[in-house]
Amino acid sequence: MLGSAEIYRDPWLVLTKDDVIRPDGRPGTHTVTRFKDGVSVLPLDAEGFVFLTEEFHYAQGRRGIEVISGGVEAGEDFLSAAARELREEVGIVASRWMPLGVVDPLTSQAIAPISLFLAEGLSFVEASPDGTETIRRLRVPFAEAVEMVMRSEITHSGSCVLILKAARLLIGRPGRQ
Repeated sequence: MLGSAEIYRDPWLVLTKDDVIRPDGRPGTHTVTRFKDGVSVLPLDAEGFVFLTEEFHYAQGRRGIEVISGGVEAGEDFLSAAARELREEVGIVASRWMPLGVVDPLTSQAIAPISLFLAEGLSFVEASPDGTETIRRLRVPFAEAVEMVMRSEITHSGSCVLILKAARLLIGRPGRQ
């Protein structure tokens, strides 16, 4: 890298322009967006249902269905962020957590890692979403959530990866198909 300049910053992202020498030896630029680290949570109840959210996403211009997702605050660990988002967005508290890895949804354009969690042992409290969010909580059979991914009814990349990883993990668990 020959140099880097910050173009834009807000609470959610930093945009930089990097001057580089390309692999072919010629000068070039890369514009990189660095998002806050994120978390995505798939809450699974004892009856085999998962809880998803439906909300309007401005950038997409439409409502979308996805798992519970949000940003990690400064000084917060991933599990704490996941538990906070689950409680705030849909009013769920989980007693058992399983980390299911990390996904990088935009590898050529952005740094935006999302840590994935399966949450079980659910109890319910009052939700308190951000003032920027209008969230509808959905309770869906887990097998239907997998089919929603396959039919592209769920398109959020972190949600798709998390649901399919959970499906792989849960195959063979007693009482699961």
